[in-house]
Amino acid sequence: GNYDICVVFVERGLELTSNSGQLAYILSHKFFNAKYGEPIRELLSGGGHLRHVVHFGDQQVFPGATNYVCLLFLAKAGVKECLWCQVDDLDTWLSSFSGKKRAVSQERFTRSEWNVVVGRQTRLFEKLSKIPLHLEQVASRIFQGLKTGADKAYILQSICADRDRCRIYSPLSDSELELETDLLHPLIKGGDGKRFSIANTRRLILFPYRKELAGSVSLISPPIMQKEYPLTWAYLEANRAYLEAREHGKMKHKEWYGYTRVQALDVVSMPKLFTPDISPIASFSFDETGEFFFTGGVSGGYGILLDPPFVPEFVLGLLNSRLLDFFLHSIGTQMRGGWYSYEARFIRRLPVRKLDPSDKSEAALHSELVKLVKRILKAKEVDQSADTENLEREIDERVYRLYGLTKDEIKVVEEGRG
Repeated sequence: GNYDICVVFVERGLELTSNSGQLAYILSHKFFNAKYGEPIRELLSGGGHLRHVVHFGDQQVFPGATNYVCLLFLAKAGVKECLWCQVDDLDTWLSSFSGKKRAVSQERFTRSEWNVVVGRQTRLFEKLSKIPLHLEQVASRIFQGLKTGADKAYILQSICADRDRCRIYSPLSDSELELETDLLHPLIKGGDGKRFSIANTRRLILFPYRKELAGSVSLISPPIMQKEYPLTWAYLEANRAYLEAREHGKMKHKEWYGYTRVQALDVVSMPKLFTPDISPIASFSFDETGEFFFTGGVSGGYGILLDPPFVPEFVLGLLNSRLLDFFLHSIGTQMRGGWYSYEARFIRRLPVRKLDPSDKSEAALHSELVKLVKRILKAKEVDQSADTENLEREIDERVYRLYGLTKDEIKVVEEGRG
């Protein structure tokens, strides 16, 4: 897979350093959480080499370039503790080297992702981290959106439509034309996913696939395309050379009009929870009918299919709560401008409180939370700009009770969110 070349320098640096030597780098901190960082995290933690980290978060150390860096100090011989410093104010740190600091045992670091919280938030973060049930365990699938390999050809703008045909604008041909409606679906980008609602969009995606009886999805054959969707087939044929050129010519085969990636083809049309890939705050929504398709990658998002008996409205309330967003902001990648990553690798670790239906107080909390979320969804369905702040605050209060937070812990969450 892809990886940041900095990890190679760290590995080689350790090889070249004497047993009593010290090593220091300024480098990207993304390897702390990225999949590609697993081997280097295992190397550093296995030898106890991590001596001191200065984590700059989203502070921009190098003017004129977007960068997310840390100072990494390593000891070849190994040490028992790592001094972890979190810098929230670059100017203050540059003048005094002061920041929130915490000594962390080497045992805390493993091949798994490195998430260290310092300051008043530490105790609450550790408390939430011990909850055994995570989102990935209550979801049958957390998936990234579609990847066509040619968005200019497949992503279109709706002009007007009737039952059978839709007039669209194609950015690839820079023209208007008519296509059959059956293969066109509403498409949302990450920014269209709002808290408890999905923004209206005139964006469409051409999806030349159909579901089989067994639930799998297959590319519609050329004879069927020609017979049932002649307008769409003519559009694809007119752009055949462009579509075949994808993947450096690898799409020059009988399925040249299909997507370059088959991910999510079978689940994108299912009822699902949806989140943008990046957002300043939790912006989970519920696509109850499965009508909205979405893309992966930049400006894309992730879908979440839940396992029974978990009710979508209940989980949606948890995911949009201040408490779980506090946890996400503690483990997720922070970007400049106060934006955070809501990628699958982060949201899968969100702690989910499992309720005992035989416990009357827990059953009542579940029912109350679901009712509040349904009221918000109904209000947003009528008017996406509807003010639901009071209802959302009620949800927050019930989630605090559900997770057993003290007044001091609630204060930590509230002050962190602002």
